[in-house]
Amino acid sequence: MRFRFVLLSVLIVYTAVVRASSSTNGDYFIVTLKDGESISRANGNYGTQTVRRIAGKNIFLVQAGSESDKTLKKMKKDKGVVTVERNERISLTSAKLGNYTAYLLDNLGSYTAYLLDGATRKNFYGTQVLWSYVDQPALKLIQVDQARTTTTGAGALVAYIDTGVDTEHPALKPWLEPGVDLLRGESVSELNGLSNYTAYLLDQYTAFLLDHRFSLSLSGIETQAFPPFFGHGTLVAGVIHVVAPGARIAPIKAFDASGNTTMFTVIEAVYRAADLGADVLNMSFSTPDDSETFATAIAFARSTGMAIIASAGNDSRDVEGLYPAAYPGVYAVAATDFADRIAPFSNYGKSVSVTAPGAFVISTVPGGRYAATWGTSFSAPLVGGAVSLLVTGRQSQSSAALVVNTADPIDSLNPGFERRLGRGRLNISQALKMKN
Repeated sequence: MRFRFVLLSVLIVYTAVVRASSSTNGDYFIVTLKDGESISRANGNYGTQTVRRIAGKNIFLVQAGSESDKTLKKMKKDKGVVTVERNERISLTSAKLGNYTAYLLDNLGSYTAYLLDGATRKNFYGTQVLWSYVDQPALKLIQVDQARTTTTGAGALVAYIDTGVDTEHPALKPWLEPGVDLLRGESVSELNGLSNYTAYLLDQYTAFLLDHRFSLSLSGIETQAFPPFFGHGTLVAGVIHVVAPGARIAPIKAFDASGNTTMFTVIEAVYRAADLGADVLNMSFSTPDDSETFATAIAFARSTGMAIIASAGNDSRDVEGLYPAAYPGVYAVAATDFADRIAPFSNYGKSVSVTAPGAFVISTVPGGRYAATWGTSFSAPLVGGAVSLLVTGRQSQSSAALVVNTADPIDSLNPGFERRLGRGRLNISQALKMKN
């Protein structure tokens, strides 16, 4: 087996966008019943079978028979049914960056040292971490250093819905809650379920892939050894932690390492975040499918006082029609570069609340290592971490509003995107000043 090494730093690219697959799981429905109604009655009337129920809610996943279209029409007319909709099978997709990779590398300038230094360590709240992770340019731009002298987010609980986490990563382990695995009911670890060969590659090669000045370019059959979205959840967790190092982090594993899940699983994840008592919920994904049940779950989570942060997506399009970013009460985050210009891949629009750096963010990855990445998937947890810094002594939603309203205006730097980048680029220091 041959591996090709390229003289580049590792740049892992993820999108925040989720799309329905071409083959939807049409024989499964998400059914919400009125109080007092019985799922057994519904199953008896329509020939459906219960597959799963969201604990404490009258929300069920049921499997229909061969004539699912007819069954769906009949159930929609049932007075005991609040909503019924297909359980769409949805998948994360990769961003199309074109020439942006070369542009990014050519314009890093003095920031290149951060990317190339994969060795220098420093103490960070009791653990040894990569220096370039803690002192990276993205954090300096949003003024995290000043915030750390005032608050660490201690006492806040941040939940996030994703692919899980490396539960043994030295930077993250002391701050992780057990979380919830909605895929197998086992572990939230991203390494759970890896083949022996993949685990071997992770152990043998990630030192080169993630910690040194060379990136391991996997091509052909080698690519299949690492699932396409393996590490996404660990990256998100690392961004939350580096902003709010004292906050507790609760992973909710709803996507597999290939980036696949269903609408029902995402909806259940939102309710589980509420059950955990999370102050902040981060969702670094979006879907073009507008689900009434999903919107209801978001509204319920907000009713508990939770602040909900979502990535705007990476399609270079208006965020309208992408969810949960476009739902009322959700703080949608777009991505900018170090010059406060909108990243070429980032979505935009009136539903965007705020922007944050999303090009060349350094974070944690499985194997106890680090990588540089970009996407609105990583702009969102910068904002989520910022909100958790303000939670102590303040309601989560008012903290989120303060974070948004104290952003630095950037419309003048982005002609053609005026009033489509929210209140501007995140400025944590300014938010803390206004809080005090």
